[in-house]
Amino acid sequence: MAFVDIFYLTASISLIAVIIVLIPAIAQLRRTAQKAETAIETINRDMDPLLTKITEVSEELHVLSASLNEKIDKTDNIIDTLQRAGEHLLFTTTAVKETVTPVVAQIGGISAGISAFARFFKKSEPSSKRSYFDEQRQ
Repeated sequence: MAFVDIFYLTASISLIAVIIVLIPAIAQLRRTAQKAETAIETINRDMDPLLTKITEVSEELHVLSASLNEKIDKTDNIIDTLQRAGEHLLFTTTAVKETVTPVVAQIGGISAGISAFARFFKKSEPSSKRSYFDEQRQ
């Protein structure tokens, strides 16, 4: 046998050994690929309903957000109206206070004057009910 024949024989035996070792690895790789394909099909099948639900939730959140923004705008309008009403009430209260206080003071002064005037004339009138002791005091 020539050197080349020994080389071919050794290469053939090595190639057969490599093929024998690679057959189980290739079989395992095939099973892994089949399982991966099954998993991908399951994910694709479950993904459509999930994406539909996510789209529905997104649309509902958009509607709720628009409704919330509308309610916030209405609340801002209510707060502005209440603020203006408070300012008008403060202005009215101040105006009434400034208008009524002098009138009340004048009425109080007139009432006190009439009361003093009435007491003065009441004391100066002779009373039939006066007794002897009242006359002694004068």
